[in-house]
Amino acid sequence: MKNTLHTFIMGMLTLFAIYLYFLSVESLPSQVKIKEFSTLNIKNEELNALNYLNRLRNNAGLIPFQSHKILKKASKNHANYLTKHLTYGHKEEKEFKDFTGIYASDRIQEIGFPAPQVIENVSANNKNYKESVDGLFAAIYHRIAFLDFRSDIIGIGVSQNITQPSHTAFVYDMSAKALEKLYQQTTITQKQLTEAIESNKNKNHKMVIYPYDRQRDVPPAFFDELPDPLPNHRVSGYPISISFNPAIYKKVKLISFQLFNKDGVEITNTTILDAKRDPNKRLTNMDFVLFPLKRLAWNQHYYVKFKASVDKKLIEKEWSFHTRRFDLPLYSVTQNNNSFSLKQGASCILYFPPTSKEDLLGNIGYPSHYDIEFIDKNTVKLTLLSKKQRETRLNIGGHSVKIYEK
Repeated sequence: MKNTLHTFIMGMLTLFAIYLYFLSVESLPSQVKIKEFSTLNIKNEELNALNYLNRLRNNAGLIPFQSHKILKKASKNHANYLTKHLTYGHKEEKEFKDFTGIYASDRIQEIGFPAPQVIENVSANNKNYKESVDGLFAAIYHRIAFLDFRSDIIGIGVSQNITQPSHTAFVYDMSAKALEKLYQQTTITQKQLTEAIESNKNKNHKMVIYPYDRQRDVPPAFFDELPDPLPNHRVSGYPISISFNPAIYKKVKLISFQLFNKDGVEITNTTILDAKRDPNKRLTNMDFVLFPLKRLAWNQHYYVKFKASVDKKLIEKEWSFHTRRFDLPLYSVTQNNNSFSLKQGASCILYFPPTSKEDLLGNIGYPSHYDIEFIDKNTVKLTLLSKKQRETRLNIGGHSVKIYEK
């Protein structure tokens, strides 16, 4: 009976297929200088990633993930494969000795997980678990994978190349306990398979919004994802999403989806994606995404209004969120010859607002008594390590910045 279900299972797997979010260093221009990576405490990173991810899921209205031993082993195997071979993504090549399966569904079954259904998220070259999870949540298809209504178990594997510490891998393999239990049977009916896949949906909220209401520390921008939901933009604003639980609702017709700044002024330069308007056809008829086409501001409050006809009943929802703030001085560099003061041993944040949908920081030049660390592809943290002269001119992404050393 299992063989007769192969076609159906593979069809279900397409619903679970999530592609790699191309993060951090790999997406930056090759001449950019990046601060050295520190050595990761792998066990702590894996545990912290689980706790952080569950906190975000809980606040969004979803049941938490439970760590699963076999899924954890599968994700760890793949993470080690990626860092050993200095590559990224979901696929493995058979010619390598540490090959455990071409795709995630192969890898989990190879080491003993009985069901082939799995959702896999992968990020590369992240400095820590938070950067990985936040980056994947900024990438809308990967966010929806993390906020899936069906999953309740996860394996998280983290790895770092010893000789090239900037090459890290964070792998997240997600599935459901009901599927694991079902595939321990000798025969499986299509009805049983559907019930197992659907088993967790009623344990979750009716609607899942993200950023969730009153969420803080929200990144203000979206950059890259494969496949790309905004193929003509290298930088845009952070996406806002709402997903309806298909166990409760059958048909959703969007009426309006709006974003407002702290003064109540609507941000109209947006685009809305749904099942019909998604260029990659990854969204279902229960998913709606609002993309601001320009970056949001740091440390700002935003309001969202959503209205839809849901099973012929009007549903209106309003919520708010706050973008990330810094405990350091934040300076916006809007033209050449900007001047700032910095004390020895002190740091500041320099933000270079993009002037177009493709404007990212390029080459960076700075003397050895300074340190520069990327916050994102338009923002850096600048530290004056030691005072050597009264003023220094830095070239950051084609911008001339003068620093008065105090």
